[in-house]
Amino acid sequence: MRIRIFREAGESLLLRLAFLIVPLLPRSGVARLARALGAAAYRASGRLRRVALANLDLALGGERTPGERAAIARESFRTSALVILDLLWFGRRSERRVRENVRFDVSCAAYFDTAPLIGVSAHIGNWEIMGQALALRGAPAVSVAAPLSNRAADRILNRIRGRTGQGVAYRRGAVRRLLQTLRRGGRVGLIMDQNTLPSEGGEFVTLFGVPAPVSRAAAALRAKTGAPVMFMFCTADDDGRYTVRGLPLFAADDRNLTRTLALTMEDVIRKYPGQWMWTYKRWKYVPPGADRTRYPFYARPVCSGDRTPKTESQAGAVTPGRETRGA
Repeated sequence: MRIRIFREAGESLLLRLAFLIVPLLPRSGVARLARALGAAAYRASGRLRRVALANLDLALGGERTPGERAAIARESFRTSALVILDLLWFGRRSERRVRENVRFDVSCAAYFDTAPLIGVSAHIGNWEIMGQALALRGAPAVSVAAPLSNRAADRILNRIRGRTGQGVAYRRGAVRRLLQTLRRGGRVGLIMDQNTLPSEGGEFVTLFGVPAPVSRAAAALRAKTGAPVMFMFCTADDDGRYTVRGLPLFAADDRNLTRTLALTMEDVIRKYPGQWMWTYKRWKYVPPGADRTRYPFYARPVCSGDRTPKTESQAGAVTPGRETRGA
């Protein structure tokens, strides 16, 4: 218990120091620092690097050379570093900085023209900044997130979110709030690329040719409200600026909506592979009857009554959602 208290105090102190220093950097400095930190993390974190390369071998092994997959992994580490730095950098002078560094592609028009709406995204690029930018454009989405284990860090993050008018609901009682928001003509946002077992409201769908558990939250909300669904994502350019893009609305009655969204997400990842969080244990659970040899080294069979750990089950986690580290 004492170790945890001291660790949280140290983390909070470092976070507060970073919150003082990082916002002072120019945008180009943030981008350079993200590249340096990402490269250092790739070299130093053997465990996360191994997970990332195993995931890339599963997903893109037949399409990319080992050297290309390693380059994608390095870019993914840089993307994650930029996400963390930008939680701090955009926390100061948020409105001006978001407007100067986040642009909306014309494909986002349907998002602003449609309500109610279920926005679906993944850990591609910077989902947090996308949520801030949407809110500043007058179209905030109510999101669901699990609180961070470090309460001080959690308060800082939620204070940053609150400055841009985002709505955040914690998982307990979140479904009711999401339904109320949609029925009142509002928007909600969901992150779908997390391990949500059937016992947690998910289902196994094919992702890069291998079954993985995916949340059914979007399909369930659509069934109850009839609200259309839109997949959106926010990618970083080389200079650290962002572009938000949207795909056509899923307005038709689709019994296989969860699977359709998973295929959509796969297509986006293939187009922007370095922007996805490959360090996450995405294929951690092997469903009954599946071929274990197709899964990465970290996978394990799903047992009867198996429940997803808190850090991996955020069935309602949304855009903007929590960063989910490789667990």
